[in-house]
Amino acid sequence: LLSHCYSRGFGVKTGNMDARTGLIVLLCLMGFTWAVPVKYADCGSAAGTVTIVDINPCPSQPCQLHKGQSYSVNVTFNSGVESQSSTAVVHGIIGGLPIPFAIPNADGCKSGIQCPIQKQQIYHYETELPVKSDYPSIKVVVQWELRDDNKKDLFCIRFPVQIV
Repeated sequence: LLSHCYSRGFGVKTGNMDARTGLIVLLCLMGFTWAVPVKYADCGSAAGTVTIVDINPCPSQPCQLHKGQSYSVNVTFNSGVESQSSTAVVHGIIGGLPIPFAIPNADGCKSGIQCPIQKQQIYHYETELPVKSDYPSIKVVVQWELRDDNKKDLFCIRFPVQIV
C-alpha cells in the first residue's frame, strides 16, 4: 500500500527512513481504531452463537464506563434461526438482581442487522451504550440479550463493567 502511494507521487519522499516512519505512524493510527475483544460469558444463546464482543473505547477489562459518555457495543454472532425482527434487552445485574438498563434503540434491525434474519448467517450487531451521569459508581455485570420473533435469544452475553 505504501509503495503504491509512493509510486503515485502523493508528495511522499521515497527514502527508507520516510517509508519506515510512515509505516509506524500508519500502524499506530490503526491501533487506535481497533477495539480489544471483551471477555464475556454466554448466558443462554438458544437461537445463535456469539463469535466476538467488543466495546469501544475499552482499553482494559473490566471496561471502565465513564458517566456522561457513550460507548459502542459490537457483537458478531451466527444466527441459528430465521426471524423477521430482533429486540435488544439489557440489564445490569446488581446483587444478583436484574435491573433494566435503558438503551437508545432496542430494535436490532436498526442496529447494523439486515432484517429479516436468515438462518446460518453471520451478523454484526452495533449499538450505543450511554452511561447516564446519575448512575452510581459501581461494579456491575451487564446482561445483553438480542431476542428473535419468538423471544428466544439470538444471543445472551454477560460481561463485567465498572461505572466511574
